[in-house]
Amino acid sequence: MKILYVNMYEPIDINCEITACIGYFDGLHKGHQALIHKVLELSKRDGTIPALISFEPDPWTVLRNIDHPPHIMALEDRCAVIEEMGIQLCIILQFDKTMADLQVEEFHHRILHALHVKTLICGYDFHYGIRGSGSVKTLREQSQFQIEVIEQICDSNQKISSTRIEELIRDGDMEKVEELLTRPFGIRGTIIKGNQIGRTYGFPTANLRMLHAYVCPKRGVYIGSVLWKDVVYPAIINVGYNPTFNYQERISIEAHILDFHEDLYGENCCFYFYKYIRDERKLPSKRDLIDQLARDLQTAKTYFKEKRSI
Repeated sequence: MKILYVNMYEPIDINCEITACIGYFDGLHKGHQALIHKVLELSKRDGTIPALISFEPDPWTVLRNIDHPPHIMALEDRCAVIEEMGIQLCIILQFDKTMADLQVEEFHHRILHALHVKTLICGYDFHYGIRGSGSVKTLREQSQFQIEVIEQICDSNQKISSTRIEELIRDGDMEKVEELLTRPFGIRGTIIKGNQIGRTYGFPTANLRMLHAYVCPKRGVYIGSVLWKDVVYPAIINVGYNPTFNYQERISIEAHILDFHEDLYGENCCFYFYKYIRDERKLPSKRDLIDQLARDLQTAKTYFKEKRSI
């Protein structure tokens, strides 16, 4: 897949017609996937290049002055998924105040027409242009390209949205998150050295330093996995402050990988979250902590034996 970065200050280098969907696509959930499936269908029919148009940074950083807002997926994660789905061209609009202040007609001509869009697919609630003045209505009124609108995608009579999925992550409902994303929620990062106290009672952990600003899951213990060098290993993941013996002032995310003895320090990994199993809580003694971790380990082994294969 080719990635094309577009800004307001350089000519757009593209010479083929495209069929593209447009949006921020955080999470690439079922609603977003409906747009991508329509792109693939229409591009095959019309002989155009299947493309996706997104924004970087998140428009909220410009429009609302929010610095590093947390997301479900980083840009590199989104690119990997859309390539897997069959998108051949990913267009990243480098969003700044100049682009935000474009009039509707300017956005049509300077961005979409310049990208040789033959058909644009968007969600029913897509907005663009200065102060969000552009909408499905203004897209349908122009004549430079065709427009296809995907109506609201629901689950159990609720709209599937990135905001809803963020709330589910913060509530620890990873099973529902996976259902709406069609893949488990993951956090990518680098393994760093912690206090290594877990090793002293037989439960060494890999501490993750996030590479991006991800939505932080609810504090507690999860069944999950660790992806390292294209291999997925079953794990127990703790999100919290380690209140019993190793209190941290900042929230930590660490995994105990089942039956694993490699050194991961400095390695890039991805932690995947499958199921929330209990709250993080302070226990009275080291013996109580070891007993609880043993129960967590057995819960995880039963889960992987009965419900999920790695």
